[in-house]
Amino acid sequence: MGGVGKTELAVQYAKTYENDYPGGICWLNVRDKNLAKQIIQFIQLQMGLEVPQKDPQGDLLTLKEQVTWCWTNWKPPSGLVLVILDDVTQLEDFSQLLPTNKRFRVVITTRLRDIDTNVEEIALNVLSPDEALELFTKTVGKTKVNKELETAKKICEWLGYLPLGIELVGRYIKQKPPHFKLAKMLEQLKQQRLHNQAIKNPQQKSLSTAQRGVLEAFELSWVELDSQTQQLAALIGLFVPEIFLWEWVESITKSLNWDESSVENGIEELYHRHLVQCLEQKDEYYYKTHPLIREFLQAKLNQSEHKGDYIQSFSAKFIEIGKTIPHTTTSEIINSVKNAIPHLTEVAENHLDAVRDENLCSVFLGLGRFYRGQGLYALAQPWYEQCVSEVKSRLGENHLDYAKSLNNLAGLYWNQGKYLEAKTLCIQELEITKQQLGENHLDYAKSLNNLALLYWDQGKYVEAEPLYIQALEIRKMQLGVNHPDTADSLECLASLYDKQGKYVEAEPLYIQALEIYKHQLGVNHPRTALGLNNLANFYSDQGKYVEAEPLYIQALEIYKHQLGVNHPCTARTLSNLGELYTEQGKYEEAELLLTQALEIKKQQLGENHFEIADTLNNLAILYHSQGKYVEAEPLYIQALKIYKHQLGENHPRTAFGLNNLGEFYTDQEKYNEAELLLTQALDIKKQQLGINHPRYADSLNALGLIYSYQGKHSEAENLLTQALAIAQRVLGSDHPDTVKYRGNLEKLHLYE
Repeated sequence: MGGVGKTELAVQYAKTYENDYPGGICWLNVRDKNLAKQIIQFIQLQMGLEVPQKDPQGDLLTLKEQVTWCWTNWKPPSGLVLVILDDVTQLEDFSQLLPTNKRFRVVITTRLRDIDTNVEEIALNVLSPDEALELFTKTVGKTKVNKELETAKKICEWLGYLPLGIELVGRYIKQKPPHFKLAKMLEQLKQQRLHNQAIKNPQQKSLSTAQRGVLEAFELSWVELDSQTQQLAALIGLFVPEIFLWEWVESITKSLNWDESSVENGIEELYHRHLVQCLEQKDEYYYKTHPLIREFLQAKLNQSEHKGDYIQSFSAKFIEIGKTIPHTTTSEIINSVKNAIPHLTEVAENHLDAVRDENLCSVFLGLGRFYRGQGLYALAQPWYEQCVSEVKSRLGENHLDYAKSLNNLAGLYWNQGKYLEAKTLCIQELEITKQQLGENHLDYAKSLNNLALLYWDQGKYVEAEPLYIQALEIRKMQLGVNHPDTADSLECLASLYDKQGKYVEAEPLYIQALEIYKHQLGVNHPRTALGLNNLANFYSDQGKYVEAEPLYIQALEIYKHQLGVNHPCTARTLSNLGELYTEQGKYEEAELLLTQALEIKKQQLGENHFEIADTLNNLAILYHSQGKYVEAEPLYIQALKIYKHQLGENHPRTAFGLNNLGEFYTDQEKYNEAELLLTQALDIKKQQLGINHPRYADSLNALGLIYSYQGKHSEAENLLTQALAIAQRVLGSDHPDTVKYRGNLEKLHLYE
């Protein structure tokens, strides 16, 4: 039953036997929550592991399958592990989510019976009379108990020997002057029961005899609170039985115009009476409520004439926190908001009626970004989809917030490689924005840009170009030619021309965008650093290393100064500069930078983020270039494994990893292994990007070279000819890739 001390017993067990579990202790509060989500989030946040979204065949993993992966990949990989699932309230699929490896020992606390035949139940009853009296004595004091020993025993009996009731009554007595008699306490409890029966308190029906004693003790404490403290207690009833920060309560009460000193006195009174608990974690103090006490507080909240105001202020606070979660998160950001997520979830699940129309999207976007930022796309997807559904239902299909919700869901689908679904949503969003705001509005330009980016990523440059140009013209007209958003459009168009090998058209756009950033935002702004980095990439890809290097160095210094040495942006530029030094043969400098980048990304993004794979690939290429095949091969393999786990077997980045490893084996004359990998890469690119994509041509060329080395001239000629035709059509005759493919075909003809 509630209040018997299940959680406290689990806490004491974990503390007492901590050394018996060298594999670690996992504590999850799973009351009324999705257990699968809790497990996956624990693995992500506490271990820094990226849980894969797809299986080796490219199919999306269910939450159950992701949980199985979590238990299988637990770190450290050896030693007994203690898993404590506190306050289980839902049994649906419960047993299927538990670890099966014998190294995991699981403790479950619950009010339910007969969970599973494989679970050994330990019934935790109320205290014995002697134990109850011992607890009561510790709380009240020996002197007072010894003076009225028989009455003390009767109080414990009246409370059904339930620890929570004894704690509450003990705290109540501690607040009284020394002359207060235990007999008076017993009489008050009896009178409270008569009162509850007389008013037919609905809570009585669902409580055991012992829990009724808790209710009576609670009611006695409640009536002695001043009105301001009662209001504070009712407000705290809104918080789920998870830890919450006092600063959140302060912020909410300020929005309600409450007296600050009264609020401070109120929390002190609630703590002393054991109506709230105080916890210390890593030198910080948090509060929480016992689930049974929260039920009583919620009953008081429901009786309050100010209930609506409290819910509105509570909801507004956590929506405000949700709004601080950016599209691109770091582990620091995730950890700073993680304790607020259960309370924001409470808003999404139970208090949407109190959310104003203009904040409806923000409720779900905050939750979605929290999970999406960790790569937990399966956990983010329901929130983005619910956002679409709720906004459509409340605001209609032509509302701009509905368009916004479509855009965010499209972005998530894009992350998952669901390009067709993403495209459908982007087009729908574009039409709504056009209809509501017109073709010259800045939001319409943003929508054009989003759709163009989707086409760009798929290699559909012909479709992307007019959209980018139209967005650029709108921004020029509305913002002027020197606005940072105009510069952003210039960069997008430059990147498109860059990919097509239109270097003459691309370079001035990159330079113009960079000059706008410098002039409008300053030479030390992070956006300026990104402009420097992009221009450096442009020069590096053409082999113009002298022009690229100082730009990378400038960008790196800005990032270090403005964002810190451990920021992901700093790591990306370190990786780019390391790649440049590899191309120049500066292997010692390259290895230092790439190693630094790898460590930063692991720290900030987790060990299995796809950006880790990008840097692993760069490091593998470095060792490959030096002929250090033993060092290079495991890095190529590790990068490919991350791509598969995080993005799926059929994602373009997975094809990129397959291609790299295939070319590595080609250089070692392991043609059978190389052919298998490159064929897989070719199939993925054909399926995901189409037969006219430059990356598809790249795989055709790589596979054609293997056949040429094996003397299969007919097969080689066919593939190399296809690669050249695609490159000429999409990139132009003078693009470096086109020149390379033409040269490979000419060599084949020469040696026939």
